[in-house]
Amino acid sequence: MLYYKTSQPVPGKGQATIYYECDDNQKVLRYVTHIDGTGELERVADPIVKKLYRPDVLRDSSREEFEQYWNQGG
Repeated sequence: MLYYKTSQPVPGKGQATIYYECDDNQKVLRYVTHIDGTGELERVADPIVKKLYRPDVLRDSSREEFEQYWNQGG
């Protein structure tokens, strides 16, 4: 598995970080969004969009980091 993350501001809420779990072909399997300022989480287990958007702006992440946020939404 491959893991990536990216961040963007959310007006009035703070910084949102999106963590992606992908297969070896960079197909998105699931993702989780965490908003730092509010603690909000959104988990998407079967995303409609399976292709990474703008992979050039993504940073590497890890399974541990992804699971940290994914498991909070349980």
